Amino acid sequence: IQLYREEGWYLERTVHYIARVGLDVVKQRILNDAEGRKALWDRLQFALQGEPDPWFEFDKAQVDTRQFIPIVPVAADATQGEPA
Repeated sequence: IQLYREEGWYLERTVHYIARVGLDVVKQRILNDAEGRKALWDRLQFALQGEPDPWFEFDKAQVDTRQFIPIVPVAADATQGEPA
């Protein structure tokens, strides 16, 4: 993800970034370059330093836990008003 953070264009989605640079290039830069991979990891860790992990620290990350409450479907009858 750090490679994308550094090379992606502003508002460019990851799918478009990979299409632009090519999956083979991304794989080469990450899988076949151990030194470069470690450097990317170190820069990512530096960038995330002090940021709360939303998976483990809901309160610090200000995660709205209401998003995890299942939605109860409304019966079709309830959506129709009384006939006039």
